[in-house]
Amino acid sequence: MLIKVIRQVHKILGLVLSVLFLMWFISGIVMIYHSFPRISPTLKWERQEALSPDLPAIDTLLKSLPDSVELRGISVDMYRERPVFHLQGKRFVAEVYADSLQKVESPDFATIRKIAVRWGGSSAYAVDTLYHLDQWILFGYLKKEFPIYKFSFEDTAHQELYISSKSGRVLQLTDRHSRFWAWLGAIPHWLYFTSLRQNQPLWIHFMLWVSGLGALMCFTGLWIGGWAFWKNRKKGFRSPYKKWWLRWHHISGTIFGIFALTFVFSGMMSLVDLPAWMQKGKQKNREIRFRGRGDEMLSMNKYVLDYRRIVGRLGEVKNIEWSSFGKHPYYVVNTATEKHYIDASDSTRLSPFRLTEALVKETVQKIHGKEVPYTVTWMTDWDSDYYSRRGMLTLPVYKVVVGDELHTRHYFNPETLYHRQIDDNSRLRGILYSGLHRLNFKFLVDRPIVWNVVMYVLLIGGTFLSLSGVVLMLKWLGRIIRKVVRIQK
Repeated sequence: MLIKVIRQVHKILGLVLSVLFLMWFISGIVMIYHSFPRISPTLKWERQEALSPDLPAIDTLLKSLPDSVELRGISVDMYRERPVFHLQGKRFVAEVYADSLQKVESPDFATIRKIAVRWGGSSAYAVDTLYHLDQWILFGYLKKEFPIYKFSFEDTAHQELYISSKSGRVLQLTDRHSRFWAWLGAIPHWLYFTSLRQNQPLWIHFMLWVSGLGALMCFTGLWIGGWAFWKNRKKGFRSPYKKWWLRWHHISGTIFGIFALTFVFSGMMSLVDLPAWMQKGKQKNREIRFRGRGDEMLSMNKYVLDYRRIVGRLGEVKNIEWSSFGKHPYYVVNTATEKHYIDASDSTRLSPFRLTEALVKETVQKIHGKEVPYTVTWMTDWDSDYYSRRGMLTLPVYKVVVGDELHTRHYFNPETLYHRQIDDNSRLRGILYSGLHRLNFKFLVDRPIVWNVVMYVLLIGGTFLSLSGVVLMLKWLGRIIRKVVRIQK
């Protein structure tokens, strides 16, 4: 009786989800190489205007602000051929022209067209005014930018550029190549369809439900497959089914069913936190990118290096940001090709800001307190917690081993200031998502050829398993339809 119920559950879920699984596995192959189109930081700074050398002293800006303003962030770049300060504080956000300290107004269409030409590199043959999100700007938070201008260009790449009418900010840039691969990869894999994705809570709940039901479908399939082998164990380890598609669905499900289950379960885990019962310790610890300042105010008196000295000294400077590592000030400087970190406490020269062991220890004590024991070492090779398949992480780093209940490790890159924090909770989450979904295990990451072979075998096997499920679903529907037709006759 139980096996009949399980069969029925698996059949019904397969009827609903088999096509979705087939789409997920095929698009997963494409996702190895192509994701959803986004503007990369490199392209952003390449197209950004270079800062003018004619800039005011920062004191001029600070004196113009009300005493009640608590600044937590400042950056400067060019907009409409004029330098602009971007200010952030507690309940305070503003953009003012550096040369006049007047508020930046919304751009007119002529200005937006100039921005479009600079980004597109050719004249636009069509401009659409959008009041609704479309496939390439499908995130709900972009609604505040309406109307959005969409520029289509007369070039071989068939570029399409989206610009906010409110700020003149470039929101998206796609071309024929990126759109083609997105339709085969990211859009079906993440179900990035405009009507669904623009409502993020709805999208998340939908993905959780279909992933959960998909996991149940895989589990019941494994149960049925195991039961069939056990029932016919005296005849040898072979499928008892005679029909071709059913037999190969059983065989492929036995081989790749566990992968299909972990694949859909890990996809679900990408959208949720670890449940409380799976976590250790009193607080959740997540991987973070340490920027030092947190929610503290900027101590402007510590920036003794005049930011204007940077312009023209590092090539074409596109943007300067005031930042700090703990109490230590520095400037983040973006050029067309590089990112620099300049020590703001040295007024005599442009010296790079680098992390020292003393700064690392200061930071660790701030995070964990002075009573928790730890050790700091200089690491020049990857370890089990710090490695990267696509070169996103770099060496060498300071490695900090903390003697706490979560076995916390910290990794500080002295040049990029990147900080990785990992503990037992984030390790478990990494296994449940990145490990099971992307095969992000050090043994495979260290062997790219093996990683590719394993990933392709699993994805192709999952594709065939799903395809056989689709065929069986269509055959089952065909039988039901023919039965209904016979009854009506």
